[in-house]
Amino acid sequence: MSQLFYLRDSRSNVGGTCMFWAKDGCGYTSDLNKAHVYTKEEAQRYFDSRDTDIPYSKEQVDLLATVRVDHQYLPDVATSNDDLCVIHVVGDYNGNDIYWLTDAYHSIEYSDALVLPHAEALKKAEHLAKYNVKADIYSKSAIDAIARRTFQVGSVNKRKMVTGAGIKNNHPRKRNRPTTGRTRGNCPDCGKVTWGGNPYEAYTCAEAKNESLGLDYRLYETCEDVKQARSAA
Repeated sequence: MSQLFYLRDSRSNVGGTCMFWAKDGCGYTSDLNKAHVYTKEEAQRYFDSRDTDIPYSKEQVDLLATVRVDHQYLPDVATSNDDLCVIHVVGDYNGNDIYWLTDAYHSIEYSDALVLPHAEALKKAEHLAKYNVKADIYSKSAIDAIARRTFQVGSVNKRKMVTGAGIKNNHPRKRNRPTTGRTRGNCPDCGKVTWGGNPYEAYTCAEAKNESLGLDYRLYETCEDVKQARSAA
């Protein structure tokens, strides 16, 4: 397996697309062609310093990359008389990425886009318009120039792409302590620690004990009552 890695910023995604550190530390990018490539040692060092920057095997990511198009980079003029065209089905997005007409209707994967001569593309767009589906026709060459390789959150396999590729997780595991839903306080009468369901109320020992037993009446009246009950138990 290759010892090269991309460094993913796991704190945020754009739609279902992962974000990676861009070349030379210039922010983040969803375009794998613009992502910085790290050696195993470099990737491990960055991961050790911040657990949200997770190294992924470049080889494994590249195998599962999908080609998509960000709507922000679409040409201003949609129609084209080029020999080959692709059709953007307007209205649906995944993050910034757009959908393309395919044989099966539409797909966000640009590699699946239907490629047609301009005259046929016009007929397709006119047919879609009958069903109130807006479609824009673009030159395939223009879209090829802005299409980019991306990696999707749904393709993440940390065991295979991170630990299986030789990266060690040196961060201590975070343990989630179970909660009872009760708030800690101090008895206003004797100062002992009490636990109660209302975070805005200072529970006496007696009130806390009655509540913990689920009683709707006062079995215990004072701190001394609670103390004696504990001694007798």
